[in-house]
Amino acid sequence: MNVILLGPPGSGKGTQGEIIKETFSLKQISTGDILRAKMNSNSPLADEIKRVMKTGALFSDETINLLVEETIKEIYDTMPNQGLLFDGFPRTIQQAVFLNDLLKKFNKKIDCVLNFYVPDEQIVDRVSARRIDRNTGKVYNLIFNPPPADQNLDLYQRVDDTEEVIKNRLDIYHKKTEKLVDFYKDLGLVEYVDATYELNVIKNNIENILKKYQN
Repeated sequence: MNVILLGPPGSGKGTQGEIIKETFSLKQISTGDILRAKMNSNSPLADEIKRVMKTGALFSDETINLLVEETIKEIYDTMPNQGLLFDGFPRTIQQAVFLNDLLKKFNKKIDCVLNFYVPDEQIVDRVSARRIDRNTGKVYNLIFNPPPADQNLDLYQRVDDTEEVIKNRLDIYHKKTEKLVDFYKDLGLVEYVDATYELNVIKNNIENILKKYQN
C-alpha cells in the first residue's frame, strides 16, 4: 500500500504519519527530512537548502524529484514490496505526474491520498508552537502536545516554524499545492481527514480509512 499525505503545513501530517508508518509497516518518505539531512551534511546543496527553508519557499521540482527518486530506488533495491508513505511530496502537479510515472517503472501505484483539513488561523498557532527535541527528534507542541514537565529536554524551533514563514508557506500551499487535491480527486484517490479533532480521534479515523486499502 502506497499512501500520500496532503494538507497545509502544521495540519498534523507528520504526527499522524509516524503512527501510520508503524501501524501499517510503511516506509516514510518525507522531503522535509531528506532536505534537513542534506542541509546538515557536507552536501553542496546545504547552503542553498538552508536559504530556501528560511523563507518558506518551495524548492524546484527538478531538485525534489531527484532526491525522491534516489530515495525510492534505494528502498526498492532492498525491499521491492515495501509500502511507502509520502509526506511533503508531491507538492506540485509536475511532481505528482513524475511520481506516478516513477512508480509505474516498479509496477507500483498510489492507493490512497489522505487530505488533512485545518483552518488557517489554527495552523499559524499550531506551527509557531511546535518544538523538537534535539536528542530524540521527537516533535512536541506547546499548545496541545506539550513535552513532559519532568524531563529536561533540549528543545528547539525549526527555522521554518516562525509566524512569518508559516504564513508564507500557507500562501504558497493555497496557490500551488491545493491543486493536487483536485488532481487526485479526479483519479478517485482522495480520502478526507478532519484534523481539528483530538489526536486519538484522528488516528482512529485514519486507521479505519486505510484498512480498506490493505492487501
